[in-house]
Amino acid sequence: MARILQFEPRRQVVRPHRETLDTALSPKRPHISDRDLWTRDYRETDNIVYAIMKIKEILDYHLYYDDVWPYLLLSFMESVHTSRQGGGEDLPATGASLKDYVLSAVTADNKRDLSMVLLLADLIEKSPTYRGTSSSP
Repeated sequence: MARILQFEPRRQVVRPHRETLDTALSPKRPHISDRDLWTRDYRETDNIVYAIMKIKEILDYHLYYDDVWPYLLLSFMESVHTSRQGGGEDLPATGASLKDYVLSAVTADNKRDLSMVLLLADLIEKSPTYRGTSSSP
């Protein structure tokens, strides 16, 4: 005598949209350490480069689909370099452009990481001025 067996359909795990699009070449989630970011002196070139690379890593992960932020980041880097050479009149404008763009891209999912980008941009932009006028070492 034959028996009828019922099979339940497999339930597929629902993954976020970002994870379904990931490939082997996709950027990995950035590692952000508050301690590492706050203990650096952003008057030094190595720490400025570290912050720029961390900004690039975060934006590359969250805004991989857009081609505007690389130009804004390069403009910001050029302004930082110019300000360290004695110029720097356009540093507030390029910093504001980058920060405005990042603010327009903030969502509930990426607000923590993109707020780090805003923080790093402020630290790069304002640390040399603030530390130069401060009486503490």
